Amino acid sequence: MRIIVLDDEELALESMMDAVRKCVPDADIKGFGYAEDVLEYLEDNTCDCAFLDVEMSGMNGVDLARLLKEKDSHINIIFSTGYTEYRGEAFDMHASGYILKPITPEK
Repeated sequence: MRIIVLDDEELALESMMDAVRKCVPDADIKGFGYAEDVLEYLEDNTCDCAFLDVEMSGMNGVDLARLLKEKDSHINIIFSTGYTEYRGEAFDMHASGYILKPITPEK
C-alpha cells in the first residue's frame, strides 16, 4: 500500500507519519510539506491513500483532494485538521475520513 501524508507543519507531519506507520507498518509512506510536491510526485507515481492537512499556505488540502480525485477517483482521502468547519466539504467529495488533530494511531 502506498500512502501520502501532507502537512506544512514539520512536527505535525512527523507525528502523522508515525501514527500511520504504526497502523500500517508495511506501507510505503511518503511525507510532503507542500501540495505542489505531492502533485509532482504523483506525475510518476501512484498512491492508494492520502492523509491531507486542510489549512496550509498555498494550495490547501481540500483543493488538492479535488485534483487527486480527478486523477484517480478510487484514492482514499483522509483529512487531518484542527478545524471542524471543513467536514461538510470533505464528505461532499466522499472523503474516507476526517480526523481532528492531534493525530494518534487510535484515531
